[in-house]
Amino acid sequence: MTNNYNSEVNAGVHTNIGMDFQKNCTIYLFLEKYNQLQNQKYFIILEHLEDVIFGYLDNQTELSKIETYQAKKSTSKWTNSGLLEIIKKITETSQSVLNDPHPKTSDFSQDNFFATNNTIELKCKVNKQQYSCLVNEATEHYKYSDLDQNIKNKIEKGSKDVSFTSENISNFDTLNFRFIDLGRTPKAQLEQLNGKFVSVFGNDIADHKAALHTFYFALVEIEREFNQGNVAKLSDNKKRIDSNQIDSLINILTNKKKAFDFWREKKDELCEELNINLFDVTMFELHYENSFDKFKDINESEHNKIFDFVVNNKTIFKSHFTDRACISSYHSKFNKEKSTTLSELQLKAAIAAAYIEVKNTL
Repeated sequence: MTNNYNSEVNAGVHTNIGMDFQKNCTIYLFLEKYNQLQNQKYFIILEHLEDVIFGYLDNQTELSKIETYQAKKSTSKWTNSGLLEIIKKITETSQSVLNDPHPKTSDFSQDNFFATNNTIELKCKVNKQQYSCLVNEATEHYKYSDLDQNIKNKIEKGSKDVSFTSENISNFDTLNFRFIDLGRTPKAQLEQLNGKFVSVFGNDIADHKAALHTFYFALVEIEREFNQGNVAKLSDNKKRIDSNQIDSLINILTNKKKAFDFWREKKDELCEELNINLFDVTMFELHYENSFDKFKDINESEHNKIFDFVVNNKTIFKSHFTDRACISSYHSKFNKEKSTTLSELQLKAAIAAAYIEVKNTL
């Protein structure tokens, strides 16, 4: 099969111009789809065959559906003439998806979107009668296949600068127009996305702005990877962030919230049980909060050793009826059996943090 070699496939990686909207659009779509994505194997790709790709897997290997988005911000509405070149590119993307060697299910399908934050107006005039379609706040999604046939004829006719091949036209039915309700500037977009994080996750996340930035920079990581050999492949893992990675990211954010709630609720009794005086309590809290990040860092060997100790001694949970007694038991057992370069205050904080992480998995 011929590879989709394209010298421009890495252009977005090189220039990174106008990419804020594409990443923000990706986050918007992710949050919008979150409920359906929770029980779905999927991946997200940026700067690949198209600006944004959502791939849905029926198992770990076969694609059941692809959604691609050519995402463009605009300060003015889009009309037929301004969309022809974009539509041609989207139909080419549709064919590239079909040609891509990634394994697909027998009922594989695709939807390819032009997504923008301004009105799309498609219209034509036939025998003095006006036909039109608006895609905006009132109608956010419109399928090409549902357009009036006269508008379809107008588009497929092309122009002196843009003409459609029979192959292009065969892919028109996968085309969709989508209005994305995002502001004109990156700042306004991020403010809206922060609000959307609040709506989707509510009290499950402590710091929604931090969650937004964490997800944003996870997308930056895959965006800046180059398509190797200027060939865009859906199977390129360097360009993908998959559902397992995203679930892990979300779990970290939600577990931190549970950990902070646990500390606020149990603070006084834990300090009493672990002999942490009022002078040291602020530093203990700092060590406790930092431990959650250090558990994820392979270079933090002492914290990883403590976390593994708690994991490997889960039988302690069966011997106690309160959190304070269980944490104290872990602390005593560790000091009897292990050693650490951490201070006693750091050790107590790390054990408390590891305890609540492990408890959340029981």
